[in-house]
Amino acid sequence: MNLIRRSALLATITMVAVLASIVPYGVAAGAPASAPPSEPVECQLAAPGGDIVESWALSPAGSLAADQAAQRPDLSYELGQGAVIEDAVTLFNFGTVQLTFRVYATDAFNNADGQFDLLSGDQPPTDVGSWVSLAQELITVPPCKQVTMPITITVPPDAAPGDHAGAILASSESVGTGPEGGAVTLDRRTGTRLYLRVSGDLFPDLAVVDVDTNYDHSLNPFGGSATVSYTIENRGNVRLGGTSSLTVGGPFGIGDQTINLPDVPELLPGESVSLSAEVADVPALFLSFTSVEVVAAGGGDGSSAPSATGDDLTFTPPLSVLIGLLVVILGVLLKRSYRRHSGADDDRPDDQSATPEHADDSRREPLPA
Repeated sequence: MNLIRRSALLATITMVAVLASIVPYGVAAGAPASAPPSEPVECQLAAPGGDIVESWALSPAGSLAADQAAQRPDLSYELGQGAVIEDAVTLFNFGTVQLTFRVYATDAFNNADGQFDLLSGDQPPTDVGSWVSLAQELITVPPCKQVTMPITITVPPDAAPGDHAGAILASSESVGTGPEGGAVTLDRRTGTRLYLRVSGDLFPDLAVVDVDTNYDHSLNPFGGSATVSYTIENRGNVRLGGTSSLTVGGPFGIGDQTINLPDVPELLPGESVSLSAEVADVPALFLSFTSVEVVAAGGGDGSSAPSATGDDLTFTPPLSVLIGLLVVILGVLLKRSYRRHSGADDDRPDDQSATPEHADDSRREPLPA
C-alpha cells in the first residue's frame, strides 16, 4: 500500500510540474512577454517527501534568449543625459517549489557601517531606480526554471553628472514568527547592483571631518592610549573608497604613533561613514596632535583621486605630573591651615583666671581728709 501511495504522489508532483511549465508566469495584462522559461543550472527537483527548498537569484542576462546569466557582475553603464538603453535580467528559481516574485528597481545608499545598502521595498526610488522600466513586476516561476525579462533605462535630460547607484531585485514574501511569537511578513530579496554614470564633469572629493580624540591616561607617561573618532564624507559626484592611516603624538612629532586603518568602504556621492580607532602607547606630553589621512581610490575616470586629512588637538598632561601637582597643592593648603590655627593659639592668654592688673576702685578705702 505504501508503494502505491508513493507512486501516486510522484505522479501527481510530475503532473503539477508539467502543467506549471505551460501556464503563463504572472505576466501582467498588456505587458510584453518574457522569454520562455528554461532549465537553470545545478537544480534538482525534490523527491517525494523531501525537504522544501526556496532559493533564487537575479542577474544580468546575456540577451533575451539567454539560457544562463551573462558574465557580468552587475549592470554598469555610462550614458549621456536623455539617453535610453535596453537590457535584460534573468530570474532563476533554484528551489524545489514554485514561487511568485516581485521584480523592481530601487536606489542605493551607504548604511551606518558604510556598506552598500538599498531602500526598503515600500520606499519609492527617486534616483536611478526610478529610471528603470520593467516589462512586468509580478512573475511566477516553477521550480528549476528561469525567466529572462527585458528592462529599459531612461536617463532624465536633467540628470546630474556623475555616479548613480541602485539595484534590480527579485523579492518573495514569506510569513514567519516574530520575537513575541506573532506572525510577521518577511521580505526576502536578492538581485543585481545597478551602476550608471551620467556623462559630464566629474570631481572626486573625500573629506575627513569631526575628528575627536579621547585620551586614556596611564601612570607611565608613555603608556597611554587614544581613541579617535572621525567621519569620512564623499563630497564629490563619483563613488570612492580608499586607504587611511591615523597618527597620534606629541609636539614636533615626538612620540608619534601611526597605524594603518581598515580600507575605507566605497562611498556613494553624498554619503558618509563615521568610524573610530584606538592607538596604544601614546605619550602624554601636555599636547597631543591627531591626524587622520585618507587616500582615495576609485572614481573610474583615470585621474588621480585626492587625499584628505582631518586634525585634532587634545590636552594630555602626564598623570604623574598631575598627581605631583595635586600633592603640592594639598601640602600648601595643609601648611596654611596649620599656620592659621597655630597663630590663633599664640594670641590666647596663658591664665584666664589671673587677677586683673587693676583692682576694683569701689573696694578701696577712702583717703583721710
